[in-house]
Amino acid sequence: MNKKKHRLTQLQLGGIIWIAVVLIVILAIKLFSSERAVAVPETDSIRHREQAFLEKMEDSVYRSHRPDYSGRQYPRRAPQNTPRQPDEAPRSWYASEPPAPTRRALTVELNSADTTTLQLLHGIGPASARRIVRYRDRLGGFVSTDQLLEVYGFTPELLAHIAPHLALDSANHSRIPVNSIPLKQFIKHPYVDYYFARDLVNLRSRGVTFSSPDDLRAIPSCTDTMLAKLLPYLDLSTAQ
Repeated sequence: MNKKKHRLTQLQLGGIIWIAVVLIVILAIKLFSSERAVAVPETDSIRHREQAFLEKMEDSVYRSHRPDYSGRQYPRRAPQNTPRQPDEAPRSWYASEPPAPTRRALTVELNSADTTTLQLLHGIGPASARRIVRYRDRLGGFVSTDQLLEVYGFTPELLAHIAPHLALDSANHSRIPVNSIPLKQFIKHPYVDYYFARDLVNLRSRGVTFSSPDDLRAIPSCTDTMLAKLLPYLDLSTAQ
């Protein structure tokens, strides 16, 4: 009797399992059918949009090759940017702007300008400005703008570029008292040769006074080139 009960229970369990399987299959079929029913309209909608896009592209191609083609369902748009005619002058964005005020021409006085002012000249940087000032101090001032070519790094092209903006007070430079200056101070000038300075001081110690360029030419170590460059800086007065 116990064995029979046990067998009936197994049969019942088997039936329940089969029923559950059948129910699961039915539910799966229903869910699949509903998803397919939803997917079909979406697919049809995508196809419809693709067809509309292709028709629009077709109209665009026809319109580009046939100016008289008006299109089936997409009206032609009016051009937004009208092409400029060949004889029409180009428009400027600044046509409505007021004219800029005229800038005053830059002028730099070479013997009084500091390094900051010299840098206002196009092509003159901080290093070039410092070299100009140092060389100007050694000379005692410039007497010609061409002397800038003696500054390290200065080129004729740069001088020609800034020359229209240079002013020079040729009287604004110091002079060397030839009949009283010490030898060590005299030889610091860029144009003074050591042998010329030594001979001049030796002659001066013997009572010789220099009052004209000819007196200087009498010194054996004096050259015409050196004297021509040095004369603007010499004070040959005897009352010193």
